Amino acid sequence: MTRLLADCPYRVSRFGGAFGSRIATGRKANNGQVMGEDELSAVRRRLPRGSRTWGMVTGFPAGAGRAGMAVDVGDPVPGWVDALALPEEPSQWPPVGRKGLFEVLQHRGFEIRLLPLDAGMRGRGARSHRRSGSEWAAIARRRPVGAVLDATVERVFPGNREYTVHFGEAYETVEYEGTPPDPGARVSLMVEKQSEWTRSLILRPCDE
Repeated sequence: MTRLLADCPYRVSRFGGAFGSRIATGRKANNGQVMGEDELSAVRRRLPRGSRTWGMVTGFPAGAGRAGMAVDVGDPVPGWVDALALPEEPSQWPPVGRKGLFEVLQHRGFEIRLLPLDAGMRGRGARSHRRSGSEWAAIARRRPVGAVLDATVERVFPGNREYTVHFGEAYETVEYEGTPPDPGARVSLMVEKQSEWTRSLILRPCDE
């Protein structure tokens, strides 16, 4: 039986989030640096994983066809699209100044990783999924928004404050605040959102 949001208690922070209180210091990171703990928390609040945002192409730091594309999303933290999500031919990469809609994939280093939602800005393999359409439909049906599930922690990535989990047939990545659970630990997670574009569940820890 699927548990619901009422089974997932939250400790509300001073910022209104679902995690513990965290005070921003106002430090500003530079390009190439790794975000401090409070910068990462702040950008996650402003542009959560799975949210959509408009952005404008600002350049190709390593040159067109290499590494990826920088995007201005109106945030102090710059956006970034990996080359694997862009057309194979560099001549087909969107030009500087092109605007489009993007989905937030991850907050890493001093960047917000993005997926272009405009088909004209994506490569044909950009939406290659680890799940088939039928597999995703089954998971989305069993794990609706608001459902609570129990999962096992696989690996922890302190630099990004993320950990991977598996539950039944599925694997996902979870963002955390504070002290992470240990690999092998059982955790309770709430389905905050379903991303049709990436066929993934956006999960939040239940702070018990």
